[in-house]
Formats: sequence, C-alpha cells, structure tokens
Amino acid sequence: MCIMHTSRETRGGRASASGGGASIDRAAANVTGALAVAVADRLYADSDTAALITLLERGALTIDWLRRIVGLSHSAAVRLVDRLAGEDLVSRRAGPDRRSVSIALTPRGRRAATRLRTERETLLVNLLAPLDGEERRTLLALADKLLSGVVSGRWEARLICRLCDHGICASAGGCPVDRAASRLGE
Repeated sequence: MCIMHTSRETRGGRASASGGGASIDRAAANVTGALAVAVADRLYADSDTAALITLLERGALTIDWLRRIVGLSHSAAVRLVDRLAGEDLVSRRAGPDRRSVSIALTPRGRRAATRLRTERETLLVNLLAPLDGEERRTLLALADKLLSGVVSGRWEARLICRLCDHGICASAGGCPVDRAASRLGE
C-alpha cells in the first residue's frame, strides 16, 4: 500500500541514505513529516470550505474548474454545489458555453468564506507564535524553497493554494508556488 504521492522524485537531488549526513537528513525528514501532519490536522478543510474559499479567491468558476481545484469527481462536485446552493452560499449561472454552469458566492457565501479564511489565518499565525521575526523570515525563505520543489505544474499549484489568501502573497512579493509553476512553463 502506498501512502504517499510524490509529484517528482527528484528536484535538486535526493537526500543521501548513507554517509555522515544520513542521520540528520532522516531526522529532518521525520520532523518535517510530523510538522506537516500537525499542521494538516489543524487545517483540515472539507470540500465545502475549500470550495467557498476557492470561489472567494477566484470568483465565479464552472463546476469543472471548481471540482478540479477542490479535487472532486464531477458527480461529487455537483452534490457539493447542490448542498451549498441549498444553504444559500452559492448561486448557479449560465456558464461560458451552453453545457457549463458557473458557480458564484452569494453575499451569505462571501461572508462565510471570509470567516473561514480568517479562521485559517488566525490558526496559522498562532502556530508560528513561538518564532521570533528573524525565525519567521527564515521559515518563509525555507518554505519558499521547499514549495518550489514540490510543484509539478499549474493545476498542482492551484490545488496547493486552494485555501490561501492570494492577496497576502501578492503583497509580499509573489507566490512561491505560482513562481515554480511559471518556471515550469505552465
């Protein structure tokens, strides 16, 4: 059973499994994995949350675009939209062609999505509270470098950033995930 998905096996080389640095390489990998689980557990976002934040960030989308970004099958996305529409969080409109439907946030949906995104940001700011300013700058540089190594294309970038506040990256010099996808010609 495979529990991991890697978009690229190597980018800039793999950590050595032998030699003097193997112990620190394995420890760093293990601790990074534990941190990823801890953050993911706290940030777990169901498809409703991901859809609302995605629509808040990107505006109206077709069901197909929304399902791809949120990571759902077409039928699951239709059920999701039905549920969100039933709660007056989204509305349906005619899409760019006769066969598609465009989904947009209602005013109630916009308020809910803004609240969810703010809760996410608060959780992450609190997670970083033990770090001082210089440590946060170092973490930002390291995360930028790590993120650039995991992006395999534009769609993966959209998946990675589906819960992000895109305005924050824009005001901080740009998104490392977007830069990585651009470097790949995507």
